[in-house]
Amino acid sequence: MSIKEKLVTNAKRSEKSIIASSILTLVVGVMLAIYPGNTLSLIGKVIGVALMIIGVSQVVIFFKNEKEDRVANTSFALGIILFAIGLYVFINDKSLTNVFTTIIGLLICIKSIYKIQLAISLKNYSSTWKYNLVSGLIVLSMGLIIIFYPIETASTILRVIGVILIVSSVYEIIESLVVIKKIDDFKDLPFKEKGE
Repeated sequence: MSIKEKLVTNAKRSEKSIIASSILTLVVGVMLAIYPGNTLSLIGKVIGVALMIIGVSQVVIFFKNEKEDRVANTSFALGIILFAIGLYVFINDKSLTNVFTTIIGLLICIKSIYKIQLAISLKNYSSTWKYNLVSGLIVLSMGLIIIFYPIETASTILRVIGVILIVSSVYEIIESLVVIKKIDDFKDLPFKEKGE
């Protein structure tokens, strides 16, 4: 096989793998955009199962150890705790989303309260304190919305991510098909190999 043929084959293989991965991200994007709630539930169940498997493996590790090694080993307790958390997350698959989204909302609120405090402190020293106050209040209200509506917020974020994945995947597929066409055109051009 000549260098040109190798280049063409490798380039085509690379573009085809990009198309395959883009189709996968396109499917994920469609799922996120159309069924964000179900996707959240599926993610929660997968994390729950993973935690349960890790928990069981820790318990197994505990019992595989020699009796003397079990004295200071925390594998059993850790395994039971991880299994219990995994089971809880599996049964209440949206609870994980609630926790993470609420933490994000709390962090946003804390940051905005600091901004409001700074604005109030700058009141006598700067005329721009009003802008800081307004932006702090806007961000605070967004944080509160996230805290009080965690599932809806997560669904909206997932829907936006889904749309972005759809657009970028379609673009990558089109781009790869164009590149493959150009590779086919390049294949027919004369190519001078090194040493000729």
